[in-house]
Amino acid sequence: MVLWLLSTTATSFMLPGDPVPALRLKLAKYYANFPKEKVYLQPDKQQYAAGETVWFSGYVTRHSKPLPGNGVLYAELFNDKGFIVTRAMRPVTKGRVYGELVLPATLRAGTYYLRAYTAWMLNFSSSLFFYRKIMVGGNATALQPKTVSGKSDFSVQFFPESGQLVNRLTSQVVFKALDTNGIAVPVTGRIINNWGDTVASIKTVQDGMGSFVLHCNPQTNYTAIVTANGFTKRIALPSVQPSGIVLHTETKNNAVTDSVFFHISRSGENKEKYEHLLLCARMENRFSITKIHFNDAAFNDPSDTILTAPYPLLLNNFDAGVLQLAVLTEEGTILAERSVFLNDHQPAAATIQSIEHNVAEGNTSVVIKLSAEYKGTIAVSVTGAEKVYDSGSVANIRSGLLLTAEAMPPLLTPGMYVTDQGNGAAKALDMLMITSKPAGLDLRQLLQDEMPVVRYAPEKSMMLKGRAFEINGDKKTPLSNSALFVILKATKDSLSVPLNVLTDSAGYFTLHDLYFHDTATIFVQTGVKSQGRTTNSVAVEFEHSIFDSFSKNSFVIAPALLNMRFNRNDTFADNPDEASTMGVLKNVTVTTKIKTHIDSVVAKYATGIFANPGSWATTLDLTRDEIAKNTDQNVLEYLNGKVAGLVYAYNKGLPIIYWRFSNMIDGLSAMDQLKLNAPSFFLNESLLNTGNEGYDGMVQLLTGIRVADVAIIRVYKPGTMPNVPDNGPHGSVAIYLKNGTEEDKPASKIAFQQTVKVGYTVAHNFEIQQKESITPTLYWNPAAIPDPATHTIIVTVRNGNTQRLRIVAEGLDENGRVIQLDQVIQ
Repeated sequence: MVLWLLSTTATSFMLPGDPVPALRLKLAKYYANFPKEKVYLQPDKQQYAAGETVWFSGYVTRHSKPLPGNGVLYAELFNDKGFIVTRAMRPVTKGRVYGELVLPATLRAGTYYLRAYTAWMLNFSSSLFFYRKIMVGGNATALQPKTVSGKSDFSVQFFPESGQLVNRLTSQVVFKALDTNGIAVPVTGRIINNWGDTVASIKTVQDGMGSFVLHCNPQTNYTAIVTANGFTKRIALPSVQPSGIVLHTETKNNAVTDSVFFHISRSGENKEKYEHLLLCARMENRFSITKIHFNDAAFNDPSDTILTAPYPLLLNNFDAGVLQLAVLTEEGTILAERSVFLNDHQPAAATIQSIEHNVAEGNTSVVIKLSAEYKGTIAVSVTGAEKVYDSGSVANIRSGLLLTAEAMPPLLTPGMYVTDQGNGAAKALDMLMITSKPAGLDLRQLLQDEMPVVRYAPEKSMMLKGRAFEINGDKKTPLSNSALFVILKATKDSLSVPLNVLTDSAGYFTLHDLYFHDTATIFVQTGVKSQGRTTNSVAVEFEHSIFDSFSKNSFVIAPALLNMRFNRNDTFADNPDEASTMGVLKNVTVTTKIKTHIDSVVAKYATGIFANPGSWATTLDLTRDEIAKNTDQNVLEYLNGKVAGLVYAYNKGLPIIYWRFSNMIDGLSAMDQLKLNAPSFFLNESLLNTGNEGYDGMVQLLTGIRVADVAIIRVYKPGTMPNVPDNGPHGSVAIYLKNGTEEDKPASKIAFQQTVKVGYTVAHNFEIQQKESITPTLYWNPAAIPDPATHTIIVTVRNGNTQRLRIVAEGLDENGRVIQLDQVIQ
């Protein structure tokens, strides 16, 4: 066979009808419009107890480097039934993210999955999300994937190297054997032809995989006779195609980088179809295209049964990771596909330089040495290691970013493939590339101009999007080119921000760069001025954010990962938060009384500590107040003189409400002294202020709410509601807005419309958790900064007299350099 190879990468010569520029343009447009984002999270450990905190640090990458600018990460923990246990939303800054997930104290022991993704990743397959298996309670060894099946049925799949078997051509064939639970099965056997002749023998090498070479003869079918778990089966191999090509590659390892050689064989049948071909290599947003021309008369020797790969593939444009190869005709028909893994063979970028481990005194000091080229922070965890298995095969930052984000389905032992550089691991990795489906870009769809449907735009921050309408009687029209007055009130942050939001010609509006924790109430004033007059009413329709929508669903469709039942004894109730305790039924005598109207109203609107009808509260029921229903007073004006002992004053036209002077602080003005003694105001049980903290924002908010839109007000005198923060001497006022179910609500404009938005998860400081932890986390730093002079990080730990410690350090700098260290010391 004779080949002429013409490589085109950044440039290509232009000929009439040259297919390369068109293909290059399609690829360039795709990568520009649909860049792949990856997520990797490093938890502080692998095994937890119920009630503990899963601390994590991680990265969001695009084009093999940290995501530029800001973003939003969604993290979830769910069980193998698909029920979400807890979730978090955290800000991403220059590709860097860290946070935590608090495990419920009643969480059952078992296997759980940590999942993370961005909004942009929702436009593509969920198999590309980040997944990591962790254990809650139980035995740490259960985390170790089982690679040996028990006595169960099994199946074997066969994968020709480039996708198909072709008549008179020689192919490498990889097989993969799994039992009914997705556990790898070691098999032995042989391949026979129509006449019962043995043409190849098979034996498992790694993770249920093995390979053999098969030369396909005319009018011949092939069958595998395989034995596993005491069973013997006959399984037909894929049918042999009458004509086509076969792509074969070989990866040669050296101390610096990998070299890839390839060989393309074409059949004698219809050989003119395969005379001019293109070899397309792509990774992330980089690609190269090589023209391949066969000699007119040359085709593969039908008697040649030896696989060789003499032609080097140019790799100057590619870094470490999964390289996807495809051979296609000049017309765009794909003939063969396979993936190749390129290892960077980088020297150890992080090592432990020195250790001082004193178990008796309970002190440990470790110096971690980094390479001088690394420019960034790293996440460091130190945990007890007595019950932690060897983590060499578990996912790490290199396998997570280079391998698992590029291959489907999820891998059992991803860390092993990129950590062990021996010949056996290299062979297993190559088989893995043949059996795994490339993740991400589908070249066939691209060639047919089929692009992904984008439902979620990349998020740079939290946003509030919606559309405003002007209501005049029965007429509803977009509030175009106007403005809305919005107040954002965040409970956890004590944040109150007034905003003027502009609408476009269709009434749409967007609030960018929101930053608050937990939840916030958004108040929109629905009476606005338009062309010098006040509209009858304004209605606002808010778009649900990803987290708002997902947080209402407790069940998710789990990926193929959940079909791999590594631990057969993992059992869960339908509700993962249900306590694993048993109780005995008892006879209970219940005494009831007839509810008064006030009791019914309180029960309708109030919850928790606010719902006790017998509490020391003055309840103002406005649902039957005909005067209040038709007044334009705001709620603070209405309170004046309604409750004995509640003093009402004004300062510069704004009300100041207080009980009596119970707190005095030198240096405060008279007005600030009054505010200091103000009660705590709640709106629909959202705390607006504690004394003078948040007082001005509270007044601004409540003076914009008409009493006609209030259902009830409950006033608690000082000392009667101690559960409220800082409330002992100041009292509380709880205000409840009508919710639209009131039959006596007047037909008048509503002053404010409110909605609730979920915000970032509240960040906590790491503290050593000593409570009956199976594997205690002794040290956690999600962003350790190396000393610029020595390129070292010093970690000092109170080891709790622990003999063996596990140290994990991982990081990714702005240039895409990876730090990965996982070592046990004793």
